[in-house]
Amino acid sequence: MNDLHIPFHDPQAVQIVLDIAKHEEIDELIINGDFGDFWNCSRYVPNTLDMQTNLEDELNAIKEMLTGIRKLLPDIKIMFINGNHEKRLDKFIIEKCPELWNLFTLKVFCDFEKLKIDHIPYNDAYQVGKSNLYVQHSPPSYGENGARTSLLKKVDRSFIYGCSHRMQHASITGSNNNVYNCWFNGWLGSTTLTDEHRDVFSYAKGHENWQQCFILINLIDEVEYHVQQVPIINGRCVVNNILYS
Repeated sequence: MNDLHIPFHDPQAVQIVLDIAKHEEIDELIINGDFGDFWNCSRYVPNTLDMQTNLEDELNAIKEMLTGIRKLLPDIKIMFINGNHEKRLDKFIIEKCPELWNLFTLKVFCDFEKLKIDHIPYNDAYQVGKSNLYVQHSPPSYGENGARTSLLKKVDRSFIYGCSHRMQHASITGSNNNVYNCWFNGWLGSTTLTDEHRDVFSYAKGHENWQQCFILINLIDEVEYHVQQVPIINGRCVVNNILYS
């Protein structure tokens, strides 16, 4: 799951993903960046006291969500990959109060250690098992055919990317007859849920063409993998012949 942009997430879509995670008895949850929006650390924030949120509210909402996920899925591995929006908080602290750097981070505030959440920095790639499949937040290309362009830039691996908020998939067969794939994995926010959401994402070019989805990965023997990209359409999706809504 990626790009919730809390507190501008779609609670219904997020709950569907968590319900499926519980029902499917997953072994690991990979949170691939932009879990929080950090609107109050953004250069896009309007110069006004009439703010949609404040930083404390955002951080508390993120912590509450992570705590709830851990309570729902108490025994699984959780991997948290920083996205460019988590980077907003880092940049904000470094610019405004560098003395607090490493003392005030999302990892510290949300107590990842207590929640038993593993963490890797933006924009490191996370290897799934021992497979040739990697998860990374920002892709090499955001173009109309971004998945294929990104795949051609890294032809020796398969990747799942977040960040673009769009669903795409591309495949190529290499000279070694290995098949390489690239997925753009949509997001779990909403630009239309409230007027506030519309205002917040109005700066983003192409926000009308964003899709909600998530991905299920099955490792066959730690090396071979099967990826199922699941779109959420009008608050509903189907996994293993079960309708979730």
